[in-house]
Amino acid sequence: MSSRADAAFYTQLLRAYLDSANDAIFVVCDELKFLVCNPLMAAWMGLSEDELTAHNQRRPITELLGHTESVERFRAAAEQAFQGRPQRFECFISPERNKARWIEINMTRVDVEAGDMIIAVARDTTEKHEQLARIHYQSLHDTLTGLPNREYLQECLQGYKETSDELSLLVVDLARFKDVNEALGHDIADDVLRIVGNGLQNVAKPYQDCTVCRLTGDQFAIVCTGSAAVRVNDIAAVVQTLFAKPIHQSGFDLTLGCKIGLAMFPSHVVDCGDLLRSAEVALYEAKSHPTARIKTFCPELSNCGNHRLALVNDLNAAIENWQLHVCLQPIVPLRGEAPLRLEALARWTHSENGEIQPEQFISLAEATGQIVPVTQLIMEQALDDCAQLIRQARISTVSVNISPHCLLDLGFARWVAALMQQKQIPSEALMLEITESVAMSDRMQKYSVIALKELGVQVSIDDFGTGHSSLSKLKQLPVTELKIDKSFVLDMLQDENDAAIVEASIHLAHSLKLEVVAEGIENNSTLERLKQLGCDYAQGMYLCKPLRLPALLEWLGKRNDADQVA
Repeated sequence: MSSRADAAFYTQLLRAYLDSANDAIFVVCDELKFLVCNPLMAAWMGLSEDELTAHNQRRPITELLGHTESVERFRAAAEQAFQGRPQRFECFISPERNKARWIEINMTRVDVEAGDMIIAVARDTTEKHEQLARIHYQSLHDTLTGLPNREYLQECLQGYKETSDELSLLVVDLARFKDVNEALGHDIADDVLRIVGNGLQNVAKPYQDCTVCRLTGDQFAIVCTGSAAVRVNDIAAVVQTLFAKPIHQSGFDLTLGCKIGLAMFPSHVVDCGDLLRSAEVALYEAKSHPTARIKTFCPELSNCGNHRLALVNDLNAAIENWQLHVCLQPIVPLRGEAPLRLEALARWTHSENGEIQPEQFISLAEATGQIVPVTQLIMEQALDDCAQLIRQARISTVSVNISPHCLLDLGFARWVAALMQQKQIPSEALMLEITESVAMSDRMQKYSVIALKELGVQVSIDDFGTGHSSLSKLKQLPVTELKIDKSFVLDMLQDENDAAIVEASIHLAHSLKLEVVAEGIENNSTLERLKQLGCDYAQGMYLCKPLRLPALLEWLGKRNDADQVA
């Protein structure tokens, strides 16, 4: 074959490759005009190959990209490529004759006799960018109502850090939504939340510079800028009027009512980033006073309010830095050879204020939307501490208290499953404790509790006796045990009513084939009486106080030695 035939063959081969390539391929000269391109590149530009490459028609590619920022990026990359530095970058193109798209370009200098030129290979990355945009949107918006979420609001407030303009923030809590949720169930409750979201948007619309967000559960926020910021009290009054009227849904007239916390920048806070926390402190004050409908944050609120705001900040830091820790309290078997169990209890040692009571920081976490990360942190530490004890069969289960907010988080059950797999612990070794009122909720029964039970974890009804259990509901619940509230156990030897409640609870549990734990054991007489009544497990300071892991291991060692002597 002659050299001319060879050249023709390789030219045809190269042409076939260019025509069949899944990527756009093109060559440009030092003037950034097309010398060669394949059909895909021509199609992207909305021109024929001849129009792009014909000597008398060639135009610089920078005139065809249609996006100023991308033109500058292409020029800068080409300059680097001509200096012998290969380039890889993404840009957005919007040609006049074809649709806009994102493309990733790899370009390299080619040095030939005719002069330097760039050969480039481009790939369409539009789908990737659209997917990332969807993920970003979903991360900043509530899936139920379509409203911006807490993360969006926090990003929004951070974006105003350099502003001197006035900002106002309303945090709205639906006063009686829990009743609607429990009485009418999940589907209607979700419909009500959508109606609430639409109603708040209608309230905000006439004021223009307002954004409505759903923070968590039954809490919403309205951030007001511009002219709306100075009319925030008017907006709050309209919101109150909205929820004072009944909502018509599924044949019911539902009057929700609301509590509102208000904070303003720069009147109340010097940093926009503190605006949400300040409004939540004001809301907490409103919820603490039965007759209050709206509270405005200000230094005169109360020392408690200021202290609470500081605790909100400190709690957030404690979560991020793993400063919350776990104490473990034994749950001791009272009958037969049943194995020992443990309950994980959250503790917070504050650097300045010392020990913060769990009741205080748990309620704080629930009010500010931090309870899910708090629970996850405590559960992860508990499983770290107990994994070896479980594998050695020194304990059978570790119990963790679960807030309703966790159960309403649709991803919580998946997170628990992943954690159990990661720690290599059998699912039945985890006991989740939920309160009686939560267990009786139709929504919790139908969705959250069953979802957790399907994972194989055990479920306990905590504080049993303090709520209003329905026997028909109770026997349908996927629970393992009842835990009698300590308020009945403490005085059961002196108070006949308490003793009757304890005895009835034990008989009820056993009739439903459930085990019983009595908590709050503070003396041997109470312990012996519970044994006589057939209680399965006991927990309390008389038996052992909550301990950090090293002290617990020492306690377990002494208990094992005592058992061997006996």
